[in-house]
Amino acid sequence: MHQPPIHNTIQRVTNFTDLVATQLKGSTNVACWEREFIGDYYEIIQQCVSNENITVIEPELLRSIKLSDAGKQARNTILNDFELLSVYGAAPTLNIIKQYDRDTDENIFPTDVYSFHIDRSPIPVDTFLCTYYGATTEILPNVQGIQKYLSQKFANS
Repeated sequence: MHQPPIHNTIQRVTNFTDLVATQLKGSTNVACWEREFIGDYYEIIQQCVSNENITVIEPELLRSIKLSDAGKQARNTILNDFELLSVYGAAPTLNIIKQYDRDTDENIFPTDVYSFHIDRSPIPVDTFLCTYYGATTEILPNVQGIQKYLSQKFANS
């Protein structure tokens, strides 16, 4: 499993309770729950993928598909994550992403995911990202980010 590099901006935790209890303050900009995924997540992808670039998978679909024992282990992990997030008050979604659409506008500042970008919020928010299969999200410490563009509209906010 690919692990993000260790920086003092990443607070590593070992369980969901610690993940949601971690305060992002000072230089800490992300909490990372490291865990090893057991099971065959690709088997789920093979059975659920559609012709669309992004397929939303509902828990009901996950429960209905026939899986090997390894696929069942993967499904149980995903459904458990759905339950943990739902009880916490989040609205979890599971997507199978073949590819993202590219910006077709001639923007100076592209906003699609093909342009390297940093998600940031001036107020605390709960956003949970989990990659069960494939490349993970890269985590960049605040000090490594270089702001290239600042709209006058946002500068005066």
